Amino acid sequence: MFPIPLHRVAFLLATAVVLAGCGGDGAASQPSPTAEPRPADILTRASQRLADTGTIHFDLGVEGETFIDDARTMRLLEANGDLARPDSVRTSFKLRIVLATVSIQLITIGDESWSTNILTGAWGPAPEEFGYDPGILFDSQNGIGPVMGRVRDARRADDEELAGRATFHVAGVVDQEVIGPITADTMTGSPVAVDLWIDKQTHDLLRVRLAEPPSEGRAEPATWTLDLSRHGEQVTIEAPV
Repeated sequence: MFPIPLHRVAFLLATAVVLAGCGGDGAASQPSPTAEPRPADILTRASQRLADTGTIHFDLGVEGETFIDDARTMRLLEANGDLARPDSVRTSFKLRIVLATVSIQLITIGDESWSTNILTGAWGPAPEEFGYDPGILFDSQNGIGPVMGRVRDARRADDEELAGRATFHVAGVVDQEVIGPITADTMTGSPVAVDLWIDKQTHDLLRVRLAEPPSEGRAEPATWTLDLSRHGEQVTIEAPV
């Protein structure tokens, strides 16, 4: 099995999971019961809710070009999986490699990772290139939250119903120098548009959309749509071998 840097994809997926909790300034005032909540208030509440959530399921759809290797031969099509605090992730990826579409699974628990063989599907220890520590994403000092606090121009878009739930829709942008390092530079250009849908009743993040701006040499700018569900439900992630 040739090395595929799936840790880059897993890192970006989990980055999106914590995105909603990082758009506020951390000092937003609480609105009165009758006031229409401001974007900063919505994001602050979503941040706290996410901090209190131990598990989450995600389903990712990808439009446009997202290549996870420097040679631009491995294109991400979709992914799904589960994250569990403090340090476990189970992910399934669908990739297009040249003319073939393949599926690969990855499990990380603590500092150990396992992946499926691209040809046989058998589980084995993941190559060193797959190293990934999802626990860092929830770290209060070094996690994604402090970085993504630089989401700019947050505003209320039209409220929507999503998966049968009434949601707030908050939109904003983020500069490439902010999002680039935490996405292993798979998404480029400035600004990257950010849309978030947050459950009005529970303050759970239900959807995140990241849209790469058009740029020269980028025939199909990427748009990632990440749907989140099963917040706080029981999840068991075990070593496969």
